[in-house]
Amino acid sequence: MIDLTRLIRGLDNRPEQIRYEKRHTENALVPLVVWNTTPACNLKCKHCYFGACDERDSEEFSTEEAKRFIDSLAEMDVPVLVFSGGEPFFREDIAELTRYATEQGIRPIASSNGTFLTEERAQAVADAGMQYVGVSLDGIGATNDEFRGVDGAFEKALQGLRNARDAGMGTGIRCTMTEGTVQDIPEVVDLLIEEDIDRVNIFHLIYSGRGGDITDADLPFEQTREMIDYLYERTKEIADEHPDKQLLTAGNYTDAVYLYHKIREDMPEHEERARELLFADGPRRVVKNGDAGPKVVNVDHRGDVHPSMFLSQYTMGNVREQRLDTIVEESELWQKLAEPSEHLKGRCGECPWKEVCGGNSRARAAAVEDDLWASDPRCYLTDEELGLASGTETIPAVAESIPDP
Repeated sequence: MIDLTRLIRGLDNRPEQIRYEKRHTENALVPLVVWNTTPACNLKCKHCYFGACDERDSEEFSTEEAKRFIDSLAEMDVPVLVFSGGEPFFREDIAELTRYATEQGIRPIASSNGTFLTEERAQAVADAGMQYVGVSLDGIGATNDEFRGVDGAFEKALQGLRNARDAGMGTGIRCTMTEGTVQDIPEVVDLLIEEDIDRVNIFHLIYSGRGGDITDADLPFEQTREMIDYLYERTKEIADEHPDKQLLTAGNYTDAVYLYHKIREDMPEHEERARELLFADGPRRVVKNGDAGPKVVNVDHRGDVHPSMFLSQYTMGNVREQRLDTIVEESELWQKLAEPSEHLKGRCGECPWKEVCGGNSRARAAAVEDDLWASDPRCYLTDEELGLASGTETIPAVAESIPDP
């Protein structure tokens, strides 16, 4: 994720509920573990990375297995557990598991479609310790419903978001840009203020799961640039008028480099700060001793461990057979993803900005080129902008010490 509010305006207004203490940054296996609690979902989203279905799976963790899994995460000092799916609130025991995670010192948050978050359900998980809920709204009204496959989904999701907010949880909206949804992005951002939501995160399309079936719905590069230009201006406006609100983008670290160029031209006095944040908001965490590693790992409903939610075709092990830390430490793939630069090929391998973006989306590279280390096809910057063309400027020197994320 790229924190536009922090990069552009220097405001660190991340919701307190989803921050993780610095001791975890130094000691944790990863700052966040995303757990796909179930493959079941009541929606049929066109871009679902998980390929969710409408039924529970007999291979899901039982409540007791889930608690043992949570115990192991606590022993590894993992600070944040993301309950995801499918739709996590499909499970009746989410409040119980939320409370259990809280008691073990882990901050529970949820990634949801919002439609199950009735006033009663939202209050129950809030009382159990759920810190934050991110709800997907891919457009307004009929746009969202068409993209997410169920009539009335928008109104139910919006009400669920309100219920989560009123129950005291941190709240966020996620929206994916495609040719069918991009026209609604301004109205989605408006909801940040109108509904008193903490943050809005605009995603680029990831070619994973069902998202790999709609690559032709991705935006032309020029339209992508226009949208990032819009978000740049909107971020400045909202940061000045509503400094407690946060805008982000996700799924394409090209945004950070593109925006850095804009900041250098538009606000040169903030260039140094922006340069440091390029690394702080990159795909890897950096700890005080200089070691780096991915910021997230994914465990699916069967216990299979994947390097991210978008790379489910790569399985490193299963937590029913080994502890998560053992799986990760013994994985050659994980070690390569921790330091991807030397493995990148083509344009990404040559790019002087690869330490910032880590090669961008490995999921898109794998989907298009059938090669995890190929260039991401969605880098929309020119060779001149990247410093690849003869005689062009490259990235300025990195700060003496990269700030903690």
